[in-house]
Amino acid sequence: MRDIITVAKKELKTFFSDKVILFQMIFLPFVIIFGYSSLMSGIAKANTEPEKKEVKAYYMNAPESFKDPLENLKIKVAPDNNEEKYIKDVKNKELDLFVIFPENFKEAQPGQTDLSNIDIYYNSEESSSIELFSGVTALFTTMQPQIFTVNASPDKTYDLVDKDAAFRDLISSFVPLMAFFAVFMICMTLAANSIAGDKENGFLNTLLVSPIRRKDLAIGKSVSILIVAIIASLSTFVGIILSLRKLSDAINSGEGVKYGVSEYLVLLMALVTGAFTLAAVLLIVSTLAKNVKQATTVAPIFLFFLMIPSLLSTIPTFESFIKALGRKNYIIPVWNSVRLFQDVLKLDFSMLNALITFVSNIIAVLLGALLIGHLFNKEKIVNG
Repeated sequence: MRDIITVAKKELKTFFSDKVILFQMIFLPFVIIFGYSSLMSGIAKANTEPEKKEVKAYYMNAPESFKDPLENLKIKVAPDNNEEKYIKDVKNKELDLFVIFPENFKEAQPGQTDLSNIDIYYNSEESSSIELFSGVTALFTTMQPQIFTVNASPDKTYDLVDKDAAFRDLISSFVPLMAFFAVFMICMTLAANSIAGDKENGFLNTLLVSPIRRKDLAIGKSVSILIVAIIASLSTFVGIILSLRKLSDAINSGEGVKYGVSEYLVLLMALVTGAFTLAAVLLIVSTLAKNVKQATTVAPIFLFFLMIPSLLSTIPTFESFIKALGRKNYIIPVWNSVRLFQDVLKLDFSMLNALITFVSNIIAVLLGALLIGHLFNKEKIVNG
């Protein structure tokens, strides 16, 4: 145990003495997740707050009972009687709407067939024109004779949609991917240099002839990378906490998504144990690689394991397939962490699934450490 701690301390001292590596461990994961979320919130805010265009619309021959409602929609009386000009202006997108009432307009009573027609000219290629047309037709509908009303109670909410569901689906599609990507990038570089780097510069052979057991050397190096994974996970977690509120405000989702202490704890544990699994995989790759270049070339392949759950879950066909797997989703290392992450963000997780995920990841890490120790006993592997 003493040798394991000694090796781990030596590795960590090397990491913390390098300002670039220190910055990467502590700040880079936060910058990645918060920066990407800020970009997404900016895009979302721009989409939810489109540029306001001044309405330009005219009406002609409107009866007195129609004038005030039309004026409230910012539709003004036409400056003159040049109908052809205003119709042409609507076609050329220079005018949003043109409403013409017949000169002998009369409001018929229910049952009468002699009805006056109101001409409403609009351009469906222009969003402001179609929106104004919808507003005018809705106005005229309410002014027509009625035999009954629909959804007219002001104290009732008829649209029962969960306004925050779209927001939760959105963040669950990219936040888990970006979170694990941030941790992955930090661990990949350090894991590659920790073993493949020492192998490449010959330092690993020097350590292997020391009194330290190869198994202890392998575990010591693994522990140091796992500690780095914890630091990177905490940095990412802080970025996630700050990003969720920023995204929620940008999208203006319902009452605002609120996560409790239990949700945040599960998120943190899913992130940390998932990072442990990634670190173990990267250490195995580094052990098998002949040099740093080979290790950093092969390692990104495992990014697909991060991308698959996030990408497939956005496709309805695959989502139903993933749900059909049930608890099997939470047994597969890496996949389970991303899946649990998505469940928590959607407020649709169970503690049993979380427990299965944590235990599965810890077992995977222990097996990974044993495999690395076994590989260190292979001369052909440690000598490159």
